[in-house]
Amino acid sequence: MKTTSSEIDLFNHEDFGEGYLAMAYHVREMSPLDRVLFEDCTVADGAVVAPHLNVRFRCPVHLRPEYLQKRIGCTFQQAAILADAWSIIEATAKMVDAFIVWIKARGIDQAVAYFEKLARQLAEVEVPGDDDAGDEAYEEEIPDLYGWHVIGYDELAEAMELTWEERQPRSYKSLLNEARGLDDLDALRSLGKKVFALRLGRHQAGVFWHEYRKSEKRILAAVKKALGCSARGLLNQIRNANGNLAALGARLYRVQSGAVKMAEPPRKHEWIVIWAAYHDRQAALRS
Repeated sequence: MKTTSSEIDLFNHEDFGEGYLAMAYHVREMSPLDRVLFEDCTVADGAVVAPHLNVRFRCPVHLRPEYLQKRIGCTFQQAAILADAWSIIEATAKMVDAFIVWIKARGIDQAVAYFEKLARQLAEVEVPGDDDAGDEAYEEEIPDLYGWHVIGYDELAEAMELTWEERQPRSYKSLLNEARGLDDLDALRSLGKKVFALRLGRHQAGVFWHEYRKSEKRILAAVKKALGCSARGLLNQIRNANGNLAALGARLYRVQSGAVKMAEPPRKHEWIVIWAAYHDRQAALRS
């Protein structure tokens, strides 16, 4: 996975002159965040890579507890026990897939007990005695202290084929689900005000407001489908209005404000449908 061009550009100083001074002038123009990226990261194979503590030295994704927890739906502690056991028996990715199918059929508690016992038995069998050691010194491979990862790259998410939405924080996904499930326009607008105040990032905001508009359209379609007699009568007047549309608009405003009384005036959200129809008719007569 390659890094976006804007991050690669932090390491290109051609527009700022030559040599060390070009780099210095470029750094002076950087934002604090860009400067951190430039100073702590490097470019490798066309991507900007950042260092991290190598706490997972050569640990394949299919044997990581967080990966197993997500796929199985168990606790992290249970996933960690399985990960340790499967590491001991040197389980491959295909073996893990088969194990997970078995676990979902038999249950997590039985699986944890079984694999923990199996790994313990295997470990006891493979422990060499003093006579097996011989004269050769035991050499343990020491991992590098740091590893490198591409900026913005989520190895775990890619391994699990997660969508963009699935990779988002739980709080953000909760907002999306709330917007999708609301059937009341006032509640939806209250949620919109709350989210607007959060000042979401560009991508999160774009997705949320897309879902917001879809829900708004769905709610208004339901309102339009269940219009009362008064609202339907006003819509018919709007459709038939020609030269008197402006006068009708003034009358609609007085009805909505209560200056003109009706026996059963349109409900609050029905006025949205009425005014939308009025403006559509107004645009049609102008064209």
